[in-house]
This record gives sequence, structure tokens and C-alpha cells, in this order.
Amino acid sequence: MEFVVLPDHPAAEEVTAQLPEEYRKNTIRHRSGRPWLVGDWPAEAAVHVEAGPSKVVLLGTAHITEPALLNQLEKARSVRDLDRIVDRTAGCFHLVASLDGRVRFQGTLSGAREVFSTDCAGITVASNRVSVLSTLRRLTLAEDQLTLQLLDFTPPWPLSERSVWREIAPLPFAHYLALAPDGTAEPVRWWTPPAPEFPVEVAAPEFRKALASAVAARTSSSPVVGADLSGGMDSTSLCFLAAGQGSRLVTIRRRLMDPVNCEDSVADRAAADLPDAKHIVLEGDSAPSHYEAVDREDFATDEPPPFVAMASHMETVARIMAAHGVTRHLQGHGSDELAATGTTHLNAMAQQSLLGSLGMIRAMRARRRWSLGTTLRVVRKFPPYAEWLRRSAGELLSPPSPESEVGWEPAPHLPPWISGEAAELARETVLRAAATNPAPLSSLPTHHEILRCIRVNGTIVRFSNTLAGHSGVSFEAPYLDDRVVETALSVQLAGRQVMGRHKPVLAAALRGTVPDYVLDRTTKSHFTVDVYEGRRRNLGKLREMCEESRLVDLGLVDRGGFRRALSDIMPDPMHVGPLEKTLACEAWLRSVLEKAAQPQH
Repeated sequence: MEFVVLPDHPAAEEVTAQLPEEYRKNTIRHRSGRPWLVGDWPAEAAVHVEAGPSKVVLLGTAHITEPALLNQLEKARSVRDLDRIVDRTAGCFHLVASLDGRVRFQGTLSGAREVFSTDCAGITVASNRVSVLSTLRRLTLAEDQLTLQLLDFTPPWPLSERSVWREIAPLPFAHYLALAPDGTAEPVRWWTPPAPEFPVEVAAPEFRKALASAVAARTSSSPVVGADLSGGMDSTSLCFLAAGQGSRLVTIRRRLMDPVNCEDSVADRAAADLPDAKHIVLEGDSAPSHYEAVDREDFATDEPPPFVAMASHMETVARIMAAHGVTRHLQGHGSDELAATGTTHLNAMAQQSLLGSLGMIRAMRARRRWSLGTTLRVVRKFPPYAEWLRRSAGELLSPPSPESEVGWEPAPHLPPWISGEAAELARETVLRAAATNPAPLSSLPTHHEILRCIRVNGTIVRFSNTLAGHSGVSFEAPYLDDRVVETALSVQLAGRQVMGRHKPVLAAALRGTVPDYVLDRTTKSHFTVDVYEGRRRNLGKLREMCEESRLVDLGLVDRGGFRRALSDIMPDPMHVGPLEKTLACEAWLRSVLEKAAQPQH
């Protein structure tokens, strides 16, 4: 699904004429007759109503009927009044509205539905995809931002929100884009994080309602729904929710190579408790290996992807689901992040009551083997966000340590194979951002971290859907929906972490719908064996990417250091994450350069 949104301006006709035919399959016009919403989307992915000079379209998965949407539109006197539509509609969708020529365009808090804009023909043009905007004007690479994409985890806020293309402006978090008839546009804030004020017994029913509605947004219009059944608490819970909503359920999972993993036994038991569903198991030895598709050249997405190691797996899932009639496939992305019981949560608890949080402090110190100094840094008040960001700039080349876990978000680190010039460029870029005194996503550090991680997961969903697009399957992450995120943030801090229990809010919300053996789990398996085996099988491809690296050609990566990281007989576990980011940037850059070299029609 690709589309552009245009202001009610005479130049809109000129812009529309420049779009390739593949992006002009559908056109909805302003009351003036000028093009407003132009693109390619399936009919089942749109809810469209009009009331006099006003019209609104929800594109994606929106759990609302046309009469209900029309009722809300008729009450609106300005685009700001459309907040109630977003507040009362479950799902993951873009909202596009035109009220007598004034336009509102927004995506989701997670960024799973994102908004990008640029200038063309003297007006602001917005789209859900950079690739569409790139057909309207030439884009140039922002090397400083590309360098930051090599940071382990992601660039820190607000650098994480900037595009790697100089001419592209992503919409700021929690804003909508207001396009005026004169062709100008401005972002308008529409959402702020709620205070964590509700005890679990109050919040859990609301969380259940929000999550069930999020799942219903996918099942209500899909006779067959797919879902991951990993055995983990997050995705397995979605399977049980989906099974109770009427659609035929098809589950899939990849059996881990680790012989002592604890996921398979739970998944087998859950499958037996879902007898009406079709269950598909991909065996570890025969399933696509990690890094299998790392050397392909069709990753020219909106930005460097968050991963490439599992690209083949995602495409395989989409292809299998499509063969079973699935158009929407549920995944558990975001649940871990909403639970957020790491160092920022512990810090928030300590700020509320140091004495009351001593038990948690002792337990986490023992589990992570912190020194007394590290423990004190965790529990004392964090510096202002801008100061934390400034300090981070001076530690980009430092190896990760327990101390680097302490702060507003995971500390950014450059890989050891970064070039000296690129390291200095990254440092200067972070310092410039800190000098602007950026406000965090929330004044509460633990909420800031949650929202940052939610944004990362939204990027994962968007990239997954790029991979799955050819199959006609949409990957869906109900935990990332706006209402689910907002409800999770409203839970009192003390209720999010209970000693000896895992994700107590989710467990309380779904008790009675999801079996206790799923909700009471305290263990979790990992893909470590699969990652190392995939590396072994595809080491030749990885080394070839190093020897022909476009990142090296740009002067961002040192080939010798890159080569050493790939040649270690026993790979350093600390290099797994940074290598994934570097390989993702390399694959993306190759794809971008290959696409640019192709003749334009």
C-alpha cells in the first residue's frame, strides 16, 4: 500500500501527473475537485466516509464501521476535533482527512504506520513511503545520519527520527501533519503520555479490552488469520485471543536449534489446546538460515532496515501464510517493551521510594552482578536528557559495560570497525543534537525508554511488511497499537514488576483466556544457536560483503576491522548486534546504489 496526500492547492494536479502510473490506481479528490489522496491500496484496507465538505479515510486495520466513522466526522468542526476518531478506533492505520480543504494526515505512535513529507512543485507533499516521494524529486544521502545507523541498537532520540535522505522530513512522534490550502504544512502535537496512575486491578481489564479490540481489528474482516505460535507469552497469548474471535486460525513457528530451549514444549501444549487451528512447524535444520538473504540487492526501503539476518524467514512465513489464505499475520512485537522492567524502571521505583524498592534493587544487582558503584548510578536521579545525550557523545567508542546500561535509553555504541572519520562525524552529530536541548519522549525516563523501544518495533513491522508485500500478507503487531500502548503506560510503576513473576499486567489481563502455563512462565529461550549456525553457513556471503563493502567505499567503515570481526574462530558475542546493524546498512546501501544505477522509465 503506497499513497500520497496533497493539499487543496492548484499544484496538486501537477504533482499527481508526475507520479508513476502504479501509484495512481486510486484517486480521491478534495471538494474543490483537486486530487487529495492518490495511491494504490486494496479496498478492504480502507474505510472512507464523506459529510458535505468533509471526508476522512482510514487506511490499514481500523475496527470501526462506516456509519460510526461518519457519525464522528459529522461532529468535527476542525481537523483537531478528529482526535476522537483516533481515541475510539482500535487498530493500526493512517488517518487522512480533509475538512473544507484543510488536511490532517497521521500515522501511529509506534511508527508502524509512518508519515514522510517533502517539497515538490512549491507545495508540501506527504506519503506513507519514501519510495513514492523519490519519484517526485531527486534525493541525496545524508552521510551523518547513515553513520548513526551503525550505532548498536539505534541512534538516540531525537536523531532516531531523522531521515537518511536530506530532502525527506519524517513526522515527529505523536504529531499529525496539517496541510493548508496555500501548500504549507506544519506538525501538530496530538498526544502526550499518560501518568502511571492506575493500579493493576484497575488497568488490567482496560488492557485486556484494548488488546482484544486490537486483535479484533485484524480478525473482523479476515476469514483466515495467521499468527506466530512461538511458545513465548506474547505471541502465544495473541493466538488464544484470535482463536476466540471467529476467524480460522493458522499458526506457524520455527523450532529452535538449541536442544534445551523451553519454547517448544510450551508451543506443543498450546497447539494441542487450539485444536481447531492449523499448526505449521518449520524445523530448524530445514528452515531458512539466519543471514541467508544478506547479499540480495532489493532492500531499498525507506531507511536502513533494523535487521537482515531473518529476512528469508519473514518471507517464508509470508509465503506459507498466503498459501493458506491468510492476509493478516499476528506477531508479538512490543510486549517485552511495554513490560519495561529494566534499569530505567528500577530508577523510577527508587525515585518514588528508595526504601520500598530495596528488594528489587538487591535482586537485580545479584542477577546482573553489578558493583556497588553501578548500583548507585542506577538508583540516583538521572541527569537531564540533553546532558545524558551530551555525555553519550563522548562514549560512542567505549565498549558496552554495566555502566552503559544506566540512563534514559540504551547507550549508543559504535562498532570497533568504524572508521576514525565516521566516529568523529557521529560524535559531532550527537553533540549538535544535545546542544538543541531536546525534550525526551516523556519526562519519566522509564516511559521515554518504552516509547523509544516501541518506535524501534514499529520500524521492524514496516520493514517486515516490505518483505511480505509481494505475498499479499500484512504482518500485524497488536501490542503496538496506540490504545494498547497508552493503556500500558497508565499502569502504576509498582504494578509492572512483581518479584518472581513475568509481565504481571499481561498475565492479570488475560487470566482465564490464556492458559496458566503460558501466563506463569518465568523462562525465555533465545536464537543464539540459530544465529551462530546461520553465520557459519553463510560466512562466505558475509566476507564477500566486507571485501566489496560500499560502506568502506564511503569511508564509514574500516575494512580490516570489519574483516577481523568476521574471521574470528569463536565470534565475540558482543559483536553480534553491531554486525547485524552494519550488515543491514551495507545491504541497504547496495540496494540503493543498484536502484539508482538502473535506467529510469
